[in-house]
Amino acid sequence: MKVMFKVRIRGIYATALTKLLLDEGFEIVQPSYVIEERFNFNSYEVSKPLDIDIFDRGDRQGVYALCTNKSHEALRIALQNNLLDVVVREWRVQVGGVYKGLVKHVDLSGRTAFVQITDDVTGVLYSSKPIPKDLKEMLVQVEKRNFGSKCPVLSDQIKLAGRYAVLVPGGRVKVSRRIRDPSKRSYLIKLGEAIKPEGWGIIWRTAAGGASEDELKSEIEFLIEKWRKLMELSNKIDAPALVLEGQVVLNIEFPHESKRTLDEIRSRVVPTIPGHHFYKAFSPEVSVSVDMAEKLLSRGEALSDVREKFLREFIVHLPSEGQMISIKHVKLSGKEINLGKALIEEFNEETGELKLRRIILGRGTYDGLNIEKSPGDYAITEAKIGEWFLKTTYYSHSGEVKGMYININTPIELYSNYLRYVDLEVDVCITREGEVKILDEEKLIRSHEMGIISRRLVERVRNTVNRILSEVAPKIAASLANSSISSNKA
Repeated sequence: MKVMFKVRIRGIYATALTKLLLDEGFEIVQPSYVIEERFNFNSYEVSKPLDIDIFDRGDRQGVYALCTNKSHEALRIALQNNLLDVVVREWRVQVGGVYKGLVKHVDLSGRTAFVQITDDVTGVLYSSKPIPKDLKEMLVQVEKRNFGSKCPVLSDQIKLAGRYAVLVPGGRVKVSRRIRDPSKRSYLIKLGEAIKPEGWGIIWRTAAGGASEDELKSEIEFLIEKWRKLMELSNKIDAPALVLEGQVVLNIEFPHESKRTLDEIRSRVVPTIPGHHFYKAFSPEVSVSVDMAEKLLSRGEALSDVREKFLREFIVHLPSEGQMISIKHVKLSGKEINLGKALIEEFNEETGELKLRRIILGRGTYDGLNIEKSPGDYAITEAKIGEWFLKTTYYSHSGEVKGMYININTPIELYSNYLRYVDLEVDVCITREGEVKILDEEKLIRSHEMGIISRRLVERVRNTVNRILSEVAPKIAASLANSSISSNKA
């Protein structure tokens, strides 16, 4: 029988993801008031415990999902089955996970240390008390911040989380702010004071509002037993090691195609302007304009009229010719590389085509071209909003062609001061002699094997490469070869 995982969702993707995951057999719990109204959820669902907690990333280009160990794979599959270019990255450590770590370095204050928690991850500990200089091993817990970083933040104040409560060091009892009923809050505080173990406090979670007294008491007993087993196991195993599982953290990216699909899914629930999620991520000002436009839709105004009015307001937020913008080259690993400032030499707002110029500042070698990179070289990039690739031709400071890269990426998005896409690893490289090479396809395959991207996206990249090889590269190769011959004659 298929397990129904319980999901809480917040943020600008909440309506679309709620609809998508409901259709995939997930159960939505603890909904916001807006989601409760849109989907006619009843009050029982508000207080159920959850398996997955989804909320916006700071840049609004996707979401984070905190998942139980059994639910994260189901979420990944559901998203990749529905969203072509979605990128799902799993953090190498578990948030809330308790690790027996090796103390690698303690600073002079004695309150900050680097602690190795796995074979290849070392975190930074901000201790609640001075750390003995001769301490070699200690229990630490991964904090709920800096998701995805190479150096997670650690705590030596171990918290034990259950479905209804969290046991915390100290003696206080607190209640989730989402439990608003004064009588229920008073009841939970009194119960907590009566049953909390010595030296511990209790934080009652939202789901505690719908649990019975017996369930709450059993939860605390379960957490006390959990602590006993944790201490027992930690004495038996060698550091570094995971002693107590926490939550799997998924860093989920919604590039251009995913946003478009989520727009369509959202439109089945409420009136939605095409491009809704792109505009919500664009800027706070544009986000407000989207809300205003969709209020007009909800009142019965025609989509074509509302969209035309909205686009007239939106277009002023786009960059223009002569403006400097950044190029944000996002790797499948999550690393964001800023390729530097580029001058917009041409921008056709109707077709979405751009021509950008960048000055090369560093030294080295152009990979695949096997030719020297020198300060003063410049790059001309031709891009089109919504296209699956961009072309960059490299020139010497005197204007001699050095070669071209055609970068395969998720469809390009243009914001007010930057162009953004997710690099899909594969490049088509064309030397100045006209030789065509395909680079790094094995990296794309490895990303699929790691579960970061879907098989469908791999096939889409291959189709794009084949299109480039048959339609684009031959003309460019011939042009570069002719240019190189002319330069040599000169």
